[in-house]
Amino acid sequence: MRLSHGIPLAHAVRTDVGSVRTNNEDSQGLFWLDDGSMLAMVCDGMGGHEAGEVASQLAVEVIHDVMTRHADDPRGGLHEALLTANQAILDEGRQAGKRGMGTTAVVTAVRGRQAWVGLVGDSRLFHVRGGHVIERTVDHTRVQSLLDRGMITAEEAKDHPDVGMLTRALGHAKMSNGKPLEPEVFAEPLALQDGDALVLSSDGLHDLVEDWEIGATVAGCTPEVASSTLVDLALQRGGHDNVTVLVVTVGGTAGAYQGDRPHRQGGNDDPTERHAALAGGTGAGAVAARSAPSPAASAPAPARDDHGGEVALSPARDRLLLVGGFAFGITLFLLAMIVTIVAMMWMG
Repeated sequence: MRLSHGIPLAHAVRTDVGSVRTNNEDSQGLFWLDDGSMLAMVCDGMGGHEAGEVASQLAVEVIHDVMTRHADDPRGGLHEALLTANQAILDEGRQAGKRGMGTTAVVTAVRGRQAWVGLVGDSRLFHVRGGHVIERTVDHTRVQSLLDRGMITAEEAKDHPDVGMLTRALGHAKMSNGKPLEPEVFAEPLALQDGDALVLSSDGLHDLVEDWEIGATVAGCTPEVASSTLVDLALQRGGHDNVTVLVVTVGGTAGAYQGDRPHRQGGNDDPTERHAALAGGTGAGAVAARSAPSPAASAPAPARDDHGGEVALSPARDRLLLVGGFAFGITLFLLAMIVTIVAMMWMG
């Protein structure tokens, strides 16, 4: 545990290759900056063996390097750091001939009781208080954008064919709308209280563990116990992807659970074994999406396929979908007109 602007912060991280993959493309970093701020991040690489690992590790190194020079301006620093990391990965991909190389990134710069947050992609940060996720980031995915526009329901999102397709990723010059990559940085910092916890994770966790379970699991735990328990829970449920969990607490442990919480049968309340009870529980507590409000903010993220089809959508693909739909509608209209004319001729 160490003081940040007079506030004690504890931290721990655990990462696992999972039960399916043979290499771990996740990278994570936790650093103390000269001004006493804590910098923590999780990056989930993509692009296959070596490419994903290189991209995620490069992002960690570049973000740290930029933030050491901008500790006095966390929001501006995070924005510049993510853009700089994006360019570094683009350059590395070109030089190494690794097309599609990229990574997600979720980063927080904690200065005492303030936590500034920046992200690109679908790695997440959860703000936990009293065992409940009170805020979290919103994914940069095609499925999330469809949910935001009310085009699909949360239930439909689980099996949507575009599950796992990112609309923003470091290492991709443009977003899915064709505009240059723009990182998302919260306009205001999260306000931290004693006992609050920040959970940063790759999608290997939140594909398999719901928001409310993450909050309930962290409650009353040290960062070491919380991170290990969450990774174990993801592995219990299949571990289809690399899983990384980084936990920061204000004080040595996260605050105790507030309200009714699922218990193990027999009343075992040991937080290190709490995940065994959570698997059959019911959700509690609303989650506020800190970025653009989303109807899926409290819904579990849909699982990705086992082959890790993590790619940023191209605007050409979206245009193709729109043109195809328009052409299909015109065809139906013309067929209806022909049938009507033939019917009138027959009746005449």
